[in-house]
Amino acid sequence: MKSISLRVDVDTLEGSLTGIPTLLRLLDKHQMRASFYFSFGPDNSGKAIRRVFRKGFLAKMRRTKAPQMYGVKTLMYGVLLPAPIIHKQAAPQMRSALAAGHEVGIHAWDHVQYHDLLDRKSRKWLDDWYARSHGAFQDIFGFKAKGAVSPAWRCNDTTLELQEAYGLDYAGDCRGAAPFYPIVNGKTLSTLQIPTTLPTLDELYGLDGMSEGDVNQKVWFLIREDALNVYALHTEVEGGMLHGAFDAFLQGLRDREVVARTHAEWLPELIAANPPAKEMTRREVPGRAGWLSFES
Repeated sequence: MKSISLRVDVDTLEGSLTGIPTLLRLLDKHQMRASFYFSFGPDNSGKAIRRVFRKGFLAKMRRTKAPQMYGVKTLMYGVLLPAPIIHKQAAPQMRSALAAGHEVGIHAWDHVQYHDLLDRKSRKWLDDWYARSHGAFQDIFGFKAKGAVSPAWRCNDTTLELQEAYGLDYAGDCRGAAPFYPIVNGKTLSTLQIPTTLPTLDELYGLDGMSEGDVNQKVWFLIREDALNVYALHTEVEGGMLHGAFDAFLQGLRDREVVARTHAEWLPELIAANPPAKEMTRREVPGRAGWLSFES
């Protein structure tokens, strides 16, 4: 049997307000459940302009039609417009994902600042970032988060150590092939890492001329039987301009009898397989600007 876990990253206010409802309709249409991970704090999307000198950033913006995909207003937040606090406006949409039977977890407090400046941030800044994320999650849902996934698959020793204190069942801070326990400074941590194993639509769309249909075909082909298959999507992409591609992707999963399982549903089986301990490394992947964390 082939299974897939659909990891939904919610990065922005617009992705929360309009992308979440769109994805909930599509998932309900195809009778599939997903794992939603929310950004709660300031939407500083406009500050992503500092990535302009990062290798591959402008090419990605052009081929994915970023202004149309994210919206001009979103691209001004934190620069020409004040950065809105996402959870203050989008808490109902966040709760609606849980009410519809999906898993909910943490993605970020300030997504852009973490993504762009992670290695420059102090331990104190990162400690506060985690505290605010977990506090907002509990205020909205009334219970502690059991799963969290980092922005842009980026982490470092400090974030892994700080995250350990929250007693999560798992985290998804990297790309890779199989679950593992991270080794930091010679110590094996107890928070299981569930990597994203499949390429994403926004990485492949337009790359070497690939159409939406081409991307879906490639990802369907990469799904393996008796293996961890984690597919990450974004409310701003699959819940926005490319929602039709995601609708077709879900139909293709059904046609191929691929079962959708949330991270939480899959977790007992993953733990029972006795995942190894591994260190992390950093790599670049085609279609994405900058480094990502990887299992070694």
